Amino acid sequence: MKVRVKLFWTLPQRYPDYDSTQGLVVEIPDGATIKDLLGLLGISESQKAVVAIDGRIQEANDKMPSGACVQVFQPVHGG
Repeated sequence: MKVRVKLFWTLPQRYPDYDSTQGLVVEIPDGATIKDLLGLLGISESQKAVVAIDGRIQEANDKMPSGACVQVFQPVHGG
């Protein structure tokens, strides 16, 4: 199945041709989880990415709905 992924903060820098208005279309297996998607994108658990679908924060083991528009945020540090 396909999902559209929009990346924020410094995450888009991983993809030289990333278009912030369109995001990425990613093919994932049926039944894939948020953790599976992050793995395909090369975003490790240590980066503590925050993932939202339809304005709701998702957990690592939540299943991805087909055709979802996924937002992936990198936590901001500093003070």
